[in-house]
Amino acid sequence: MLLNNSISLRQAGASDWPAVEALLLANKLPTEGAQAHLSTYLLATSNGEVVGCAGAEVYGTLALVRSVAIAPGLQKQGIGRLLVGRLLHEARSRDIAALYLLTVTAPEYFAQYGFKRMKIEEAPQALKASAEFQGACPACAALMSLTLREAAAVDSGLPVAVLGAGPVGLAAVAQLVERGLPFVALEAGEEVGANLRDYGHVQLFSPWQYDVDHAMARLLAPSGWTAPPAAELPRAGEVVDRVLKPFAALQQVAPFIKLGARVLAVSREGFDKVKSAGRDQAAFLVRYEQNGKVHELRARAVIDATGTWNQPNPVGANGLPAVGEPEVRDRIFYGIPDVAGALRGRYEGKRTLVVGAGHSAANALLALADLAKQSTGTRLAWAVRSPALQRVFGGGDADALPARGALGASLRRLRDGGALEFFSGLRVTHIERVGDQLRLTGLDAKQQPVVVEGIDEIICATGQRPDLSLTSELRLKLDTWLESSEALGPLIDPNLHSCGTVRPHGHRELAHPEPGFYTLGVKSYGRAPTFLMATGFEQARSVVAAIAGDLAAADRVELELPETGVCSANLTPTGAATGCCGPAPEAVAAPVAVSAPKRGCGPSSCGPKPAALEVAAPAPAPVSRCCG
Repeated sequence: MLLNNSISLRQAGASDWPAVEALLLANKLPTEGAQAHLSTYLLATSNGEVVGCAGAEVYGTLALVRSVAIAPGLQKQGIGRLLVGRLLHEARSRDIAALYLLTVTAPEYFAQYGFKRMKIEEAPQALKASAEFQGACPACAALMSLTLREAAAVDSGLPVAVLGAGPVGLAAVAQLVERGLPFVALEAGEEVGANLRDYGHVQLFSPWQYDVDHAMARLLAPSGWTAPPAAELPRAGEVVDRVLKPFAALQQVAPFIKLGARVLAVSREGFDKVKSAGRDQAAFLVRYEQNGKVHELRARAVIDATGTWNQPNPVGANGLPAVGEPEVRDRIFYGIPDVAGALRGRYEGKRTLVVGAGHSAANALLALADLAKQSTGTRLAWAVRSPALQRVFGGGDADALPARGALGASLRRLRDGGALEFFSGLRVTHIERVGDQLRLTGLDAKQQPVVVEGIDEIICATGQRPDLSLTSELRLKLDTWLESSEALGPLIDPNLHSCGTVRPHGHRELAHPEPGFYTLGVKSYGRAPTFLMATGFEQARSVVAAIAGDLAAADRVELELPETGVCSANLTPTGAATGCCGPAPEAVAAPVAVSAPKRGCGPSSCGPKPAALEVAAPAPAPVSRCCG
């Protein structure tokens, strides 16, 4: 007989998956989704052999217990009691508020630990995205819960802190106003929409219908404000003047916006990143600087819409500045300069190299080309890191936003017409001064050295990245390489992303393990390109609904995005498209409804399932297995 004192418990590691999988299969337990949460599993071992396991999927302050399995022939020897007891102890130490589980065969067993049955439709929304709720467990499984502590919300009288007063930050403000929630918005610039003002001369490719948040329009209407023509294309500065500034001047908004207030850090009051117990009951503490003084704001929730505009990527191709780049910053403009206006003298009669392959680079090149027609001696060159240019040139007539398609088509004509020098696949490694000009050196796509001499000015349009230092004391879950919200990573990864659009998403994809903290707007995309304001408006609507506790509204999708007409997943190395995009994004990544299985607890189904759930991909077919 196996004695308890011969059993040791330890955390599971990646190499333990074959043993855990064998245990689950032997006990007729589902394996779907288990490997992704293996790091939270406890293992019981005897003489080095894994003889039992128990896992927990953590969702903020809630956890779903699963995979309690003992090796056949070793049941009823106390191994399960050791595992579940330790699991409960660790859940309490991690400040988990409640545990849930699904089981078919063992409700009486778990009742010994205080778990109680509950209606499956009352399950917290956070758990419904798990594999077990999405079909891995049969529909006849009983839902049970155990409350470890009463979850106390942060003081609801505190304001919601909105970081950034650009279009998305102010869209969040509008939603907060409509729901009657107190707020304070902090904007580092001296006016709302300061980042948009930086490229105010640039015409947007999205018409007004995509550039005005519906809640802002509703709040502006009683003031006599007139909505701009829906199909008209605005300049970025016009969005500030015609929408953002009038909205910020409303009496229910203006007193609660702090301009020139640069956020320094966000934390939990009295808690560093490590401490768990009571963390979600503590107010957020937002430290900011205004008029040379440091202030602190206590908040019930934080919406980070600070964007990425002030964190440009470097000219260097490896994510680091090219060697010598910092020393020649006086010759580099990061972003989209006003070539035809305020900065005309900087580029007139000069040879300018534009580095980048996005819409910013296209705008800069076309402006330089116009200047070259007017001013003798003005020359332009273009360097891109990837030899595949289909994404750069866009979908042309197939783009649902005609101005976006036209921008790419104009760039293609400029390149093909010989009006610029073109360096394909150039990865810049060094920049140095040679007399009064710059020399760039690097490698091409075949690792051959390339030298570009005689450059007067560089326009770096290689994108931006988020400033993660503001939230270094918060518990964030970020995509490893994009630095976006983790759940958004697979949807927006430019290495894989299909058709250039992202399905609408909301509070679930934008939340973090830090309850009450959300990243919105272009910052939620991290380093990924191509963000539309309309996407941010939908994000704001969903997140504020979640903060208000209206999960039905928060989970609704209220946005349809225009297609680009480019399927990046189908690009060949030469840049030729091998497929086309369908008329709607649903063909790629839209939510689909999971049909309810047939009644009965037979071999292929296990009773009626709750109302159909919205998930990102078809769920596995339910099977007759027990869970928990």
